[in-house]
Order: sequence, then C-alpha cells, then structure tokens
Amino acid sequence: MKQKVFVMIVAIGASTLFGCSKYGDEFDEYMLEQETQGTIENATKIFGNIDPNQDWNSINSGSITITANASLDDIVKVQVLTESPFFNSNSKVLSEAEASNGDVVTLKYDAPNCYSQLVAACVNRKGVYHIQVFDVNDTQVKFSTANAARMTRASGSEAPTFTSIVLNAPRKSFNALRAEQGASCTISGNTYTEWANSGWENELMWEPADGQTFDNGWKMDTEKNKGHIYRDINGFADGEEANVKAILNEFLVKTSNDKYSVSGKKNNIRLIRNSQFFKLNNNYLVTDGKNPLTLIPIQAWTTDFKKNYIYYYYYKDSDIPAGMDEVAYIKSLPKYKAIQVERVTSSDNSKNGVLFRNKEFLLPYYKESPVKGKVEASAIFPAGYKVGFLNMKRFSDDYKANNNGCTYGDGRLNFAVNHIKGHFNSAIDKTLGGSTLEGMQFDDPRIAIFTANDKTYMCFEDGSDCNFCDMVIEIGGGIAEKLEETPEPEAEAYTMCFEDRPQTADYDLNDVVLRCIRHSPTELQLTLVATGADDDVYIRGAKGWQYNDQEVHAIFHATEPGKSGHRFVNTEKGQKVDVMSGFVTVQEGLTIPEYLKDVYIENKTTGRTVKLSQKGEYPFAIIVPQEFDYPMEHTTITRVYKEFLTWAQNVNESKDWYIYAEANQFFPSLFKNWNN
Repeated sequence: MKQKVFVMIVAIGASTLFGCSKYGDEFDEYMLEQETQGTIENATKIFGNIDPNQDWNSINSGSITITANASLDDIVKVQVLTESPFFNSNSKVLSEAEASNGDVVTLKYDAPNCYSQLVAACVNRKGVYHIQVFDVNDTQVKFSTANAARMTRASGSEAPTFTSIVLNAPRKSFNALRAEQGASCTISGNTYTEWANSGWENELMWEPADGQTFDNGWKMDTEKNKGHIYRDINGFADGEEANVKAILNEFLVKTSNDKYSVSGKKNNIRLIRNSQFFKLNNNYLVTDGKNPLTLIPIQAWTTDFKKNYIYYYYYKDSDIPAGMDEVAYIKSLPKYKAIQVERVTSSDNSKNGVLFRNKEFLLPYYKESPVKGKVEASAIFPAGYKVGFLNMKRFSDDYKANNNGCTYGDGRLNFAVNHIKGHFNSAIDKTLGGSTLEGMQFDDPRIAIFTANDKTYMCFEDGSDCNFCDMVIEIGGGIAEKLEETPEPEAEAYTMCFEDRPQTADYDLNDVVLRCIRHSPTELQLTLVATGADDDVYIRGAKGWQYNDQEVHAIFHATEPGKSGHRFVNTEKGQKVDVMSGFVTVQEGLTIPEYLKDVYIENKTTGRTVKLSQKGEYPFAIIVPQEFDYPMEHTTITRVYKEFLTWAQNVNESKDWYIYAEANQFFPSLFKNWNN
C-alpha cells in the first residue's frame, strides 16, 4: 500500500514535467502514462524510493536585521556572508546593502543549508571588515560585543607598578650551543655547517626568578609558570568566542587531503605568502608607549605544547651600530621568556581546537642590560620599539637532538634551524631537500602575525609542517598600529542542473548546467556552463537573458559533434570551452532562487519540457547553492556524491550532500579551476 501511494505521488508530480504534443489529448494521455511509468522504473533503479517530502531544496532562506555599530569608522555597507572573510576564499556574500554607522538594515539571504551559522559584516570605506557570527534562526545581530572585547585588554592604568625585576642566570640558546661547535656541529648523527660563523655564539635566554610579587592583580605562579608575570582574565566577551572561532577555523584550516598537505595537515604557507599584510621577514610589533604589551594564549593544537616556550626581544632601528647588519644585531640581543605554553581542555576533556582565554602575560621592558639579579624594569615599553618573538622548542637540554631548536617570526633567523633533518626540515620545500610540496624556504617565518576584528594574533608553526596553527596567541595591547586585512569576498553562486530525458536519464545532472550570481541589487549574471545533451535543447523562462529561447549547442557554437561523436560541452575530461554569460535586470529584492525557479528547458527532439523538480518527484532539475562540481559525463550523481542517495530517501539526512564529492568523479567547476 505504501508503494502504491508513493507511485501516485510521483506520477502526479511528473505530469508537470512534460509538455503536450500535437496528436490529441487521448494520445497525449497515453504517452504521458507510458513515459511516467518508464521514468519511474528508470529512476527507481538508481534512487529506490524517494522520500515523498523531498523537495530538493538545499537552501535556507531567511532575513536578518543588522545594526551597523561595529567599532569601525566610516562604515559604508553591511553584508551577510557564509563564513569569515579573513584569508578565506570560501567566504561568499549572500546579501549586502549600503549603510552608515548606527544604521539598522534588514537583509534577505539564501544560504547553503550546510551552514548552521552565518556571518554579518560591517565594511568601511577602506575595505576593512568587522564580523559578527549569528545562527541561521536569529532575526537580529549587533556588533556591541566588539566594543566589549576592548574592555578585556590591559590598559596603562591596569599595569603593575614595579621598578625592577630579579632575573635568573641565563642559559645559552640552542643556536649558541650549536654555533660553538662551528662547522663540525653534529645533530642526531648529521653534521651541519650552517652554524659556523653564524653570529649565534652569544645568544642568551633570560627569565624572571620565582617568588616575586606584583600589584594590580598580576602575579607569578611559582609551581607552574616559572618565569611568567600574568593575571587571570575572564574568558571572552559575549559573542566574541564565536567570532574568534570563525576567524581562526577558516583562516588556519587544520586538515586537508590535497596534494600540498603534510600528513593530513593543511599547508598554509601559500596563504601566508599571499596575504597583503603578513611580513615574511619583518614580523614585528611596534610599541605604543601607553599600554603594557601583553600576550593572551587562546588556542594550542600542538601535541608538544609542554615543550614550547615563547620568548621575545626588542630594539629600535636607531640602536643598531653603524655598519652592523640588522640580522647580526638581532642575534646578539638578549631573549626574554614570556610564556610556557599550556593547554586548557574543554568540559568534555577534548583538547585540539579548544579556545581558551584565561591568562594574560606581561612582557616587561628592561631598562638596562640583563644580569643575574635585580634589573631596572617597567611594565610599559617606551614608544617605537620593535618587538620580535621566537618559540624555543625544548624536549631536553641536548643541542644534539634534532627536535630541539628556536624558531622565529623573522624568517631570516630560521635559516640554520630549518636545515635540521627530521622535525624542522620536513616542512621545507621538496626542491630544497625537504618533504613538502610548495613548502617553506629556508628563510621563511615560523610565526605569522595578522589582524582581524580589531585584534592582532600570532600563529605559530612549531615543527614539521606548514600548518601555522600549533599555537595561537592574541596580542592583548601595547602596540601602536594594526595592519588590517581588506578581504574581497565574492558573491555566492547558484548552480542549476538539468536532465534532458527523464524517461532514460542517467542522472549525471549535466545535460544543461547554468550558473547565476548577483552582480548588483538589480542585476544578475546568468551563465550557460555546460551541456551533456545530444538532443536539441532550448533554455526557456530566463527572463531578460540574451540567450533565452536559444538552443544550448548553438549558444556554445558547438552544433556539430566533437571528437567523441557527441555534442557535449564541458562535461568530459579535458574539456574547457568558454562559458556564455549575460546580465539580467531584476526587481530589487528578488533572490536568485526566486529567479531560477521559472527557468526550464525544452527538449525539441522529444517534444518535452523539464522544470525544477517538485516535492516527491525525481531530481530532473535541481539548484545547488554554490560553485558546483557537477558529475562527469555518464557518471550518476549518486556515484559522485554518495550522500545524495541518503538525502533523496530521507529529506532530514545528509542535507549537505553537495560538499562531499568523490575524487576524479566530477567535472571541476570552471569558476574554481580554470587555471589548473
């Protein structure tokens, strides 16, 4: 009985897919019955029983009221985005409108249903972004939490008032110990000449002695945090944690299986090189002279966190003796301990990816050269000092161990350590003897500094890959300038895919492929991307499009069969034919899905039309809310996207099927891969 009801639903739905012939109603009814039955039998072989409630909708439509009160001057627009735009090419604009500071704007959006959260953004005239994450069910969003976040930074009035600090006796750095060995330096059985005459011979590492006391809530934990001056802080301001997570998780993708990845970890060095504000050889902060310089750890992915010690050094360019090389001068500077990295677990005891913000560490300014004992010092740096950072990775005190070493934000200082085979050298590019495709150069940085949402962060690569998410530390204050990124996310694309012969469909859903993207509030760009049809197929219902009511092969100037004997365009491996685009003027407020729902195809060879699939029907035509890697010719969609079958049979499962493609089974989107 259940099967009979199912067939009835499909038969009724399918009647909307076929046009009528010129041979009379009785004949048409007979042919419709035959074709419908054939369509059902053909589709059942592939999909089994379609969920009667399946409407093939992969889009969450909604609206959000945005108050443009982000801590930005000269706001010019607000947007709804799929993801954080910082260093993230996957971030897409779903909706936008002009706005000024304080304006309240309501935006409609159509979002891919793989997102449970979206991002609101304020953008100023310079292109600087400030974001706020919101849930898809939210109806309004404000940026007031951004101002609250400022309150969590140490100000000048909150700094401790010490005038001196007692220092322990220094230790020689691993660089210094290795430099002492000269050209015969041997590390784990391999001899290295990189430390010979390198200038590292006098590098010393200093740290404050235990047992000192400070005011204004600052302290030193003698049992756990030797050499640290810190205060406890109360986590994130309301709404801030979601923003930080969105920024970090999209900026520093943790895992990947692409050809550039290292043991399943994402290679982010290319991202860092392409940033407009990362400085490969000049990763320094400049002090403001007003507030204490502090560091706030917020994430530690590395499993070696207990072995990592963050140090800092500082100087002014005017301090460098005349004729002395800057790098040589930096090598001779004292290095001061700031943090021994620790990990905070979540309530379920998970570790990787957990965000925490419970301690703020102070970086003292030493007014005189360091010695063992009391040294004159201040909690606030004078203005204009350049402050650099390094991570000392210490499993033991043995300089001969290949996993011990100091890595710097200034890449020029990493030349020697990046040669050490194993732990450090594996991140180096293969052409230089390392293990990573498009990996590091010998003088690349191991720390990346960037600013997002008015916060500056340091991201560390502590060892063997190019992930740069081993540790993430927020700069709590004390810096004079922030180099703000200016992302330029593109508008979200929507892809419409058709089968041209439902009765005998192979369900590769590439017989006609259209792409639509918003160009302005009243203008859409509609593109014919591909055709996997041999029949004469016409585009219908594309109001205002220059190619409407034209045959797809004629649009492509591909009316004759190609080498394969077919008239396929951009559906077979190796094809790359120019797509055909035109602009469409629409009423402001009309969404792309609303426009596309009226678009259909007419197969002149069979005399039938195919429209957007309705509830309970088979997927003859669907809209996918992204740049879609549609199936290769004669490759069933369930073979390319295995989750599609699960979703087809149960509308409540695998709704995000379109993000899980099988390798080498799809035709890569030309809009993502034209130059590959």
